[in-house]
Amino acid sequence: MRWAPTAAIAWAAAYGVVRVWFATGHAPDWELPGNDLLIPYWVSVGACVVSAALVALPVSRATIALTWAAAAGWVAVCALALLDVVGGLLPGLGIPFDPTGMLTRFAGLTGAGLLAATALARQRGLDPTCLSCSGRRRPVTSTPRWAIAGAVAAVAGCLVRLGAQAAVGLDSTPYGAGLAMILFEAGFLLTGVVLPILLVTRLGRVFPRWMLLLPGGGLGAGITAYFGVGLLQMTVSALRREPAFEGGELPEAFFWVAVPAYLVWGAGLLAATYGYHLRTRKPCRHCGR
Repeated sequence: MRWAPTAAIAWAAAYGVVRVWFATGHAPDWELPGNDLLIPYWVSVGACVVSAALVALPVSRATIALTWAAAAGWVAVCALALLDVVGGLLPGLGIPFDPTGMLTRFAGLTGAGLLAATALARQRGLDPTCLSCSGRRRPVTSTPRWAIAGAVAAVAGCLVRLGAQAAVGLDSTPYGAGLAMILFEAGFLLTGVVLPILLVTRLGRVFPRWMLLLPGGGLGAGITAYFGVGLLQMTVSALRREPAFEGGELPEAFFWVAVPAYLVWGAGLLAATYGYHLRTRKPCRHCGR
């Protein structure tokens, strides 16, 4: 992936220009409250500069680790993309859908992918065994225990979230009723119960690999980023002795149960998905391992 560093720098330059344009008073009116990203405009400009600098620095284990961290950071600040996906697929829920905001957030996620590709390519370059797979260790022949623990955590997080909803009333929801709500609840249970189980059991290997990896990795990352940032914001509000949510119909205690449950759910789903990846990946085409 020799193209990745060049593409990452080009992205940082182009996206940085867009962020400067927004920061100088030319940003559109967003449908979702606040900014299109979870950081101010000028901070996002600085993040583009830092991202380009990390790619341009001499390659070392430290710069590779920082590049991975930068990629994760961009995923976090683009966490509202999770609402873009849900609101776009199920417009009947009533979640505000902003095509322009979605475009800028997915552009940020593109940068995260390019930074991750750069870090991966350089990480492989440090191991001369095989530039395609970094000299894979012995193959994983059974589901790792930590992946099983992740699946259990994901299911538990989903059930705790459902329990919190039941405690305040199943009809106490800001979403609209109808077919969209039924589809949302079905997807909720599929992602929270069925998918984690499939990822760590033999039954999951009867499906094409991508059918579990794509939703597991995408939704796991989205849920973890969105609710991880949300929990951080709630914690900061609590330290300032400010209410985490104002003007809502649900009690604040609900969010202190539901948001951490979502975070455990997302992190567990990521662990189970990575275990599934290790268990089902094919041997390297170049070195055979």
